Amino acid sequence: MKKTWHRLVAGAALLLALGVGGFYGYFQLVRAGVLRYNKYDRREKGELEVGSQAPALELKMYDGTPAKLAELWASKPVFLVFGSCT
Repeated sequence: MKKTWHRLVAGAALLLALGVGGFYGYFQLVRAGVLRYNKYDRREKGELEVGSQAPALELKMYDGTPAKLAELWASKPVFLVFGSCT
């Protein structure tokens, strides 16, 4: 009886260790860019890094008038949102 109990506990511990290791390994591969997080993830590693200067962009405002990014943040902080709200 004790031997069966020990085998059951050892098997459960091994299964848990394999599951945690696989989960950790999967997310390390996602972080490294080897695997995509999901089928909708279309991000690519770009040249911009934290703290680097933003590129000179010309954006269209809601009313359709053009605005340069450098002009927008000259007077106040700018918050840009890219994507859809569906």
